[in-house]
Amino acid sequence: MVTARFYSLWRSHLGTDSATLQADDIDDALTQLEERFGPPLREKLKADGIQLDGNIKDHSLILLNGIALRNLKSTRVKEGDVLHIFPPAIGG
Repeated sequence: MVTARFYSLWRSHLGTDSATLQADDIDDALTQLEERFGPPLREKLKADGIQLDGNIKDHSLILLNGIALRNLKSTRVKEGDVLHIFPPAIGG
């Protein structure tokens, strides 16, 4: 099992701080996240006047065990891994 943890705006709009996934690699985990959480997240954001085009991964900073996805040497995941999913940083 892999744990996905949601932060900030994603946490408040999804109504949960985490989800568990059965996945063998990052792509599978992200596909499962999109299927489960993409539509409700887009609906809640739309109700707030925010249009989210694309998938959650397109609008998030995602870390696997504290390492940004772009810096990973392997896309495999294993039991106990944690995906940290942050909304984009905004403000100033």
